[in-house]
Amino acid sequence: MAANTPAADWAADVVDFLSRNLPRNDEEDGWDHMFLTAYQIGCEALVALGQADETSGGTIPRKNAQLPDELPRWDDLCVSVLRLAAKQRLLSYRLPDGSVPLATGDWVIYRIGAPPPPPPNIAAANGLGPAFATSEVLTVLRALGLLTEGRWTEIAETVFWRDWPEEWEMDFNSDPRFSDAVEQALTTIPADIRAEVDKLVTITDTDVTAAVKRSASAAEESRAKYGPNASIGLPDTPEQARRGLEFLRRTELDWLFFRHWRLADGWLAPKEASKALEIFHDDLAIAMRRAVAKRLYPNLTFAAAR
Repeated sequence: MAANTPAADWAADVVDFLSRNLPRNDEEDGWDHMFLTAYQIGCEALVALGQADETSGGTIPRKNAQLPDELPRWDDLCVSVLRLAAKQRLLSYRLPDGSVPLATGDWVIYRIGAPPPPPPNIAAANGLGPAFATSEVLTVLRALGLLTEGRWTEIAETVFWRDWPEEWEMDFNSDPRFSDAVEQALTTIPADIRAEVDKLVTITDTDVTAAVKRSASAAEESRAKYGPNASIGLPDTPEQARRGLEFLRRTELDWLFFRHWRLADGWLAPKEASKALEIFHDDLAIAMRRAVAKRLYPNLTFAAAR
């Protein structure tokens, strides 16, 4: 568990929130993750909390469910709650002046004459902006120690670095805590992790040639399956194959950080890593991967790319 976590019994509140707000799968009396990030992480959290068993499309309730002797990481569970709350529109982030931002991704349509969105009921504090949350979200945020007296707590700030609400325009890359964590990650990287990173950033001509052959083979299989008149793309050139490999290796580097690194603890020992959730699309872990790769491999610019 990360340092400075709340002493209260928060796990039951997390279980209650996740189980009531994840999409239900009526056929199996379980939860359907719909292959969406927030739901996938929420289902993973229920499994890690001893409440459910994994299925191909989500989870089902576990018979005689009980919390494990060692709980999953507090900070990971915080992220799972925040992501689910935002996905279900139970938590919305506001601009620094408290106003509702214009929609840039999902379409948001307000009925003519409908009342305006409610004002923020969470005040900006400790580097975080204002927000509005429903009463059940407020309850679980208080239990997790992220909220007190209507304001974000100090320990909430670095939790939000992992989710990085764009409305708040946070920039932790120049924060001394992040800079110190970069130095720590560089000086304490375990030998096995360093070996894996070295392997991932090394793309040989042999790797590129093999990728070109796979692309050509896939094109031939498509022609054989769909006929000579089918619209099938040309096989990758060596340059395209290298770019594809760079993308795949960068993704694998991200997963290494998702699984084995946390700001509060640095590189996780195997026992601690076993308690971590696989929080993918973790902005903080990606930023750390970029910073570490830039320092270790200054000539391999792809490894430090976004």
